[in-house]
Amino acid sequence: MIEQSHRGMASDPYSLESLQRRALARRRQQTSLTRALATQWQTVRSARFSSPSALLARLPARVVLHALVALLLPVAMLLSQLRPGVLTPVAPAPAAPAEGSEFTVPLTPIDLDATVGDAPLEETADLPVPLSLISRSEALAPIVVPATVAVERAFLRNGPGTEYDAVGRISGETPVQVIGRYGDWFQVRERVDGPIYWISGEVLAISEAASYTLFEVQESAIPPPPPPKIATVRESGLQLRDGPGTNYVSMTTLQQHTQVELYEIYQDWFHIGAPGGLDGWVKAEFLNVDPSVVKRLLVAETIPDPNPALVGVIAENSVNLRKGPDSRYDRIGRIDAGVQVDLIGKHKDWLRVRLPDGTKAWVFRDLISTTAHVLRRVPVSRDFPALPVSGGRPGASAGLANIPASGDIASFAVQFVGARYRWGGSSPATGFDCSGFTSYVYRQFGVNLPRSAASQFNTAYGASVGPMENLAPGDLVFFRNTGGRRGISHVALYIGGGRMVHAMTPRYGVQVSSIWGSYWTSRYYGAIRVRR
Repeated sequence: MIEQSHRGMASDPYSLESLQRRALARRRQQTSLTRALATQWQTVRSARFSSPSALLARLPARVVLHALVALLLPVAMLLSQLRPGVLTPVAPAPAAPAEGSEFTVPLTPIDLDATVGDAPLEETADLPVPLSLISRSEALAPIVVPATVAVERAFLRNGPGTEYDAVGRISGETPVQVIGRYGDWFQVRERVDGPIYWISGEVLAISEAASYTLFEVQESAIPPPPPPKIATVRESGLQLRDGPGTNYVSMTTLQQHTQVELYEIYQDWFHIGAPGGLDGWVKAEFLNVDPSVVKRLLVAETIPDPNPALVGVIAENSVNLRKGPDSRYDRIGRIDAGVQVDLIGKHKDWLRVRLPDGTKAWVFRDLISTTAHVLRRVPVSRDFPALPVSGGRPGASAGLANIPASGDIASFAVQFVGARYRWGGSSPATGFDCSGFTSYVYRQFGVNLPRSAASQFNTAYGASVGPMENLAPGDLVFFRNTGGRRGISHVALYIGGGRMVHAMTPRYGVQVSSIWGSYWTSRYYGAIRVRR
């Protein structure tokens, strides 16, 4: 009993013994903390002049962790203030379209406080209703550019190219609406509800600036071209005529199995394109052609006149009128450009004409403007006197008639068109100047000419030709006062048809020119027909 009572007294927390024991423990704890702080202070003092990395290395790990917690605590408090976003479906509020609307777009309310970017427009009474909410067809309508047809008559096609069928025609000055483009071809229509065709930009008068505002038609939206419209000749000797009828003039004959292109149809005649660039008419029964191709052909609107007026217009001023079809005939007068004359005969490169006053004379064909269709109908004429005696006319060489034209030389010379110009050059490898070119060409045929234009103008190498009208292929043609130099300064080689080939300038090189331009006629000095 006594022992039990004594144990109960010793466990009393307010007994003297318990209080003394707690006081001793607190004193020991305080002493330990003081010693730890002193140790830390000594560490800091010793690290005053140490590097930051050395200081961090000496600090206990718990100090570093405490510092990181202290730095991250403000960031965590700031983030805790943000409201978490929640995706919630918003019921669309469709706008009420105007009468005739084809479709609507759902409008979603915008939270201005939560949106980053530009503010929306103010929905005031002045804000127009979007076009796309009124009419889809109007919103997506193509840009329309006005234009007109620039030629007398143009084809309308079903695709952007000549390989597509011509499905219609349109007259010059017709206004059209251009709504699209693909390369150099344009989509056109005559009115909003009209059919859409393609037309070449070459025959369309359209503002270049406006054309670039058009929609570019995508290649995927363009249909492939149809099969070519071709046919083959059934039998040899088929006449190609210049109109749909046997009363038209025959231009050539076609052989069996020749392939031709079909352009249009008129009754039982086809308008075709033949090899060599000719176009004319043939009887349909002499061609093998697929019926599906015939259905794709346009019917000819007009046909050539089988009996056109045989007239022409003088193309140059001071054109000589002669007694016969050669420049060696006497001149009986001159006529200026613009005068209309009747064509009453032809012989080689000359036309016999009747002037408005009734005078009849011969004119070099290149000096009269007319059409091949008319020329084919001018009758061949033998109504002219015999040539004058050689040498009877001043300026003509007595030996000219005895020297044949050099058509083979002319044909050889034209192969060098495009060769470069080089002063002093006389070969294709180095380039040519004018006399270097003519001397090189004639050297290939065994004729040696000197190396200047003035030296080549010498009857020692042939006969003097005289006026331009008497030129023949292969003749050397001389000009004066060109390039700032006086006297004979340029030479060319005549190739026929009023044309000459010559080495011109560093920019042009060797080219073909018309001898009838005023630049050349005013500087013409003479010509030599070279003796070979």
